[in-house]
Amino acid sequence: MLETLIALFILVSGLVSVASMFSVTTGVSFRNRQRSTATMLLYEKMEELRSSGPPPGGSLDSKHPESGFVDYVRFATDGRILVSRDDPGVAYQRVWQVQDVGSPIITIAVFAGIGPALPIELARATGPR
Repeated sequence: MLETLIALFILVSGLVSVASMFSVTTGVSFRNRQRSTATMLLYEKMEELRSSGPPPGGSLDSKHPESGFVDYVRFATDGRILVSRDDPGVAYQRVWQVQDVGSPIITIAVFAGIGPALPIELARATGPR
């Protein structure tokens, strides 16, 4: 009887460990997918800004973004990127800042968790205009 209880304890401990591994793996996979998406959105915006030559200004503050230097991104069911200037209830927020010190520099940050959740910065890049 004692051997059966010990074997049952070892089996249950192993199953709990495997179940927690699945939970952690799922969370890591979700965060990696978010970061990959944010990186793609960041480079897409960088190319857009480089080609349009935006005026100096902006802010990288996700809670109080400067008008004209922010957009909100979500994805349609068919995979298209939908960009809005005034919809904070979407999945991603991109804010950017253009500094004109010698040669203009663009900095872009991408955040997730917009709305009542605390915004989480997923990606940031700086480059010449």
